[in-house]
Amino acid sequence: MRIISPSLAGTTDMTSSHRALAVALAMMAAGTASSVHAADADADAAADAEIVVTGQRDEQVIQAGPLGARSILETPFSVAQADSEQIRRIAATTIDAAFNYDPSIRSNNSGVASGNTFSVRGQSVDLTNGYKYDGLAFPYWFQDHPIEAVEQIQVLKGAGGFVYGYASPSGVVNFVSKKPTRDLNASVDVSYRSSSILRTHFDIGGPVTDNPDGVAFRFNAVHEEGKLYNGADNKNTFAQLWLQGNVTPSLSWSLDGYYQRTWQAQQSNGIGLNAAVTNLAPVSGKLNLGSASTTKFNDIAQVTGRLNYQIAKDWKASAALRYSTLDERFPGNTATILDNSGRYQINVLNQNRVFFYYVGQLSVEGQFRTGAIRHTLVGGFDYLNIDFDYDRQPFTANGKPTATAVPGAIGNIYYGETPDWAGKSVANAGAGGTIGTRAFMRPPNWFRFQEIRQRGLFLSDTAKWGPVELMAGLRYTWYSEFNNEPVLAKTSYKENSLTPVAALSYDIAEGARVYVSYVEALQRGGQAPTTAINVGDSFGPIKSTQYEAGIKVQRANWGATLAVYKTNVPSEYVNTANVFVRDGERRFQGVEFDANWHVTKELYLKYGAAYLDAVQTAAQNSSVVGKVVPGTTGFQTSGFVEYTPSLLPGFSIFGGVRYSGKAYGQATNSFVFDPVTVGDLGLSYTLPAAGKQFKISANVQNITDTWYWLPTASGTGLSAGAPRTFSLSLNVATGPIAQDGPIRSESGVLRETGWYVGLAGGVTQTAAGNFDITPRINPALGQVSNGLRTASKPGWELAGSVGYDFGKVRGEVELSHQQSELKRVTLNSTRVAIEGTNRPAGTYDDASGTTRILALMANGLFDIGGTARSRWAFEAGGGIGIARVLQHRWQLQEAVQDTVFANENKLDFAWQALAGTRYRLTDRLEATLRYRYFSLPNAYLQTTTANALEGSFHTHSLLVGVNFRL
Repeated sequence: MRIISPSLAGTTDMTSSHRALAVALAMMAAGTASSVHAADADADAAADAEIVVTGQRDEQVIQAGPLGARSILETPFSVAQADSEQIRRIAATTIDAAFNYDPSIRSNNSGVASGNTFSVRGQSVDLTNGYKYDGLAFPYWFQDHPIEAVEQIQVLKGAGGFVYGYASPSGVVNFVSKKPTRDLNASVDVSYRSSSILRTHFDIGGPVTDNPDGVAFRFNAVHEEGKLYNGADNKNTFAQLWLQGNVTPSLSWSLDGYYQRTWQAQQSNGIGLNAAVTNLAPVSGKLNLGSASTTKFNDIAQVTGRLNYQIAKDWKASAALRYSTLDERFPGNTATILDNSGRYQINVLNQNRVFFYYVGQLSVEGQFRTGAIRHTLVGGFDYLNIDFDYDRQPFTANGKPTATAVPGAIGNIYYGETPDWAGKSVANAGAGGTIGTRAFMRPPNWFRFQEIRQRGLFLSDTAKWGPVELMAGLRYTWYSEFNNEPVLAKTSYKENSLTPVAALSYDIAEGARVYVSYVEALQRGGQAPTTAINVGDSFGPIKSTQYEAGIKVQRANWGATLAVYKTNVPSEYVNTANVFVRDGERRFQGVEFDANWHVTKELYLKYGAAYLDAVQTAAQNSSVVGKVVPGTTGFQTSGFVEYTPSLLPGFSIFGGVRYSGKAYGQATNSFVFDPVTVGDLGLSYTLPAAGKQFKISANVQNITDTWYWLPTASGTGLSAGAPRTFSLSLNVATGPIAQDGPIRSESGVLRETGWYVGLAGGVTQTAAGNFDITPRINPALGQVSNGLRTASKPGWELAGSVGYDFGKVRGEVELSHQQSELKRVTLNSTRVAIEGTNRPAGTYDDASGTTRILALMANGLFDIGGTARSRWAFEAGGGIGIARVLQHRWQLQEAVQDTVFANENKLDFAWQALAGTRYRLTDRLEATLRYRYFSLPNAYLQTTTANALEGSFHTHSLLVGVNFRL
């Protein structure tokens, strides 16, 4: 699902000084981050040339596979959107907060736990295929995607299986990234939110060439660090680059990618409810049951390429390929509340897993007429491959491997400190016989936990005759799933199926439409959780049906939607015998209303309400028949107001109230979540000055500090609702920055300036490393200084850069990858074990493993020479940024298998010094030779025995390459 905004009319003359651009690039070189307010939609049209929507009205358009490109008004399903204006208006600081005022969408956690996931119409959005990034699947498995990097978030509510294949009938969530703009823009955001999170965001985008139809870019970088309001440590780093251009007037391309690293410490994963718990008084949202021993990081990388071809005036084709990977390491804990007194038990959760997504889509869309009827035809093919690798857990429960079976300490949510399990002896805790060892351990080996293969053919026809529109479509899906854990017996299945969609719409007036629709959808069957007796069992795909009818109105100053729906879904749950079963059916039916109104230029109002009747309608277990589906809320409503008085230009005050009615936990409804009302309040002030915009914002959420429980999606757990929190932010935006052409040297000869791209490769040598070995499980052993020394073989490096030449100074963003093999390891002490075999101290000359460094750097360089008189130029400078170092399967002895002592990675600050020379081959092409000294000064890595290696990485590189001036 992709959103395309209207293109701008007109162009901007680029003929002023370099000063504003130099400031923007200097901020980039200093590692500052920001957010651009100017969301110029012409960039979207360049990235997706098959869709061009023009006009003055800000009419949002979705692109969703077989639905084709259509406005939200024309889409015969309920759609919720949170664009950059709405995100700004409600001062949302996280992804889940963007829909605080949509009563049919609910966050599944309090906003502080790792990963913002949604439930829509009472059902959780599918993690495998329900979250999209610019219309394609990606591994959205509990990471915190920065809200500043998205232009819009859109939710296609209800059964989206026809559009995307296997997905939950709750809906599909699509994150739309910020695209290049016609004019060069830059801005920086600095924000602070409670407890002590400091966040910076940098955003720059615009054309790379003088030709407005040429190459354009958008770069976003976000970094936050500090403590969350519950005391957990939090760090999040994100960087994304989007490039796009035209091969011919009819053929356009785009290439984008991002890297993200999230890290948390002392954060609980979730709180489960024992079946015996029937009543629990709420506590402060600052509750944190995470042990001090827990950490969690997600390492995410993604690259996507697209081609769009305008076949003819009314026909277009598009193709897209994506590769995504997510590496999650989570030596954490879960907590289970045992009784109504608030007693709970901590359980170990050592969850290490890697996802690989391979995604592709090919589609053709066009229009033709048969008499008075206009047809819009959309057809295509898509595929999704998911490989899921996991670590084999060394302990068992119920005779089967499991990830969470180790019991820990007992505490109480109403008093006392959160217990820590470090050093606590448990018979089946694994290596070392302690829970702490189990919690810290990093497995050296992975196995294939799951494979998912999905192929789909889709075709739809939308026939419009006057005010009547009929849409009909079919999708044929080939689906297979292979599961190999946690049960030893493999569970797998294949399913080929045909799913239809049909919708009838009628334009009752300009900007007003009624519709009815029917859709069948498929989704993955669940797997029995680790707490169930039949852990790992799966019953194959689930088919659901949905009926929906509604009315949509979109006028200049107001808009409203009213929808009624009914969805039937086969039921899966853990019964009272602790067995995971597929039994009966659940019915989700309801009414949802949303309206917004610009009453005057000064006053904006928004109101929404949703009623949901979610019931278990049939089951062999009569005790659950007629019960409310656990985790669902019967009635929710919200209101929001923004006032911008004309007497105080630039000033805005806003606030809202959210109400959630009664909800139930457990399949038997034995636990009741009380109704809750939460209020928010904020203000902002915008001051334009010297062609820039300065905006200061402040916001308080849950102003009354209400205590309440928030149910999990399944209704078998809960989290404490967020307490009163505040945020402060400062935004500085440059507005359009004009670009100069070539400048003249003192001799009057033209000298080239402007954008360039570079590519280089060469050899690298990792300097000898000295590492301290720090005991984490038994601190009494004491740190071993210089306990490990490494030597490496010469390796290789590949680097790419995008930069701007100002004449004497250049600024560039560089992405590089270095890799070298271990040559020798000297182990100076065995007092603190780094591997399970405990081999003696000494020098191991047949060590193996690789060191891989991925770095994103902002460089500043000074040039000497390179004028019209000389083809030679010399450069010197440096850069700062972030780098991820990976110890890939480090071993003391290559000949000894399965003795990996480190397989860990670390993301941290890095710096480098640069020197080199360039030789101009042509007016646009130059050869380069560059020396690089690179340093990642602080690396806190972990061995497979749960102890730490503390040291640094330094490399020397010699690179040969080319620069091409654009």
